[in-house]
Amino acid sequence: MLNIENINIVAGKFRVQNFSLRLQEGLCHVLVGTTGSGKTLLLETIAGLRRQESGIITFADRNISHLEPELRNVSYLPQDLCLFPNMLVRENICYGLRMKGIGAAEAARRLQPLAVSLDIAHLLDRHVDHLSGGEKQRTALARTLISDNPMVLLDEPFSSLNLGLKRKLWHLLKKMQREQGWTLLLVTHDLEEALLLGDDLSLIANGMLVDSGPKNQVYCYPKTVSAACILGTENFLPGEFVGRSDGLCNFHCPDFPANLSVSASYPTLAGDNLDKLRFKLGIKAADIKLCRPDSAGAGAVGCCSIEAIHEKGRTATLVLRSKTSNLTMLAEVSLKELAGHVPGDEVGISISPEAIMALVEK
Repeated sequence: MLNIENINIVAGKFRVQNFSLRLQEGLCHVLVGTTGSGKTLLLETIAGLRRQESGIITFADRNISHLEPELRNVSYLPQDLCLFPNMLVRENICYGLRMKGIGAAEAARRLQPLAVSLDIAHLLDRHVDHLSGGEKQRTALARTLISDNPMVLLDEPFSSLNLGLKRKLWHLLKKMQREQGWTLLLVTHDLEEALLLGDDLSLIANGMLVDSGPKNQVYCYPKTVSAACILGTENFLPGEFVGRSDGLCNFHCPDFPANLSVSASYPTLAGDNLDKLRFKLGIKAADIKLCRPDSAGAGAVGCCSIEAIHEKGRTATLVLRSKTSNLTMLAEVSLKELAGHVPGDEVGISISPEAIMALVEK
């Protein structure tokens, strides 16, 4: 288990503040946050490349807070890869093994199947400066994984790869992580990558932990606007709690004539005194459905005019404006659902109570 307790890291005017995190042994923990939120600083500190101002890091019941990097049993893939340009690909990959005193025969035994899996076997005798960006990234990933340390830190390991190769390597990494029992901490901006690879998910913003827990809980039920923003929620509406009915919590939103209903099982809606809290209602673009302007069915919210339509493959993103205010929203619908609508048309929108997030404003 990796345990980070009240870590404070200073980099110029930026601080990671009182950051605590617990990673379960043998699982993949994914850290997601905006650019400049402190993710890389945290990995560098765990790896021993940067010293924390205060706080404790323990791994496998051993305090590694002040150990040198080579004594931590941690493999680290930095965002800038740090490959040696004067070495061949195979020399780069096996460099760490050589520094540990592992012989050439054992290094070759580990290297060949890993190189085949990462599709770089044909590149082993090339110099690094003759590789493409994606080939360099796979070389750096191989160097990180070949050491077989129990703790693996990966900083945006697939960012330079095309989508098809990314998806192939996601499944390969997940398979290897489970087989080897690595404890893996992965930094990424890609939510698809995070949800496929991760067992647990943490969100970070401005050097502070926003939320952490099992990935489905964190992703499906963010508690704050900050968390929902990190997770890609596009629409936020002010909501005033007005009461409960039939397993729902109802909110008045000044931008629409009808109340918006949220499932009462949403984590932020437990307990009493909800009228004393300030809420924003988070709605993902893909969860807004089009209906007739005069629809009064379940989930019907009100009318909007279509300001713009941006088609992308089999779907389209619509820019909608409320007929009762200047509020604009984004909706993502299938081309079939769009059904010939053009900018200027008036449409109704409906949103399932299960799709609305009740986010507490702090």
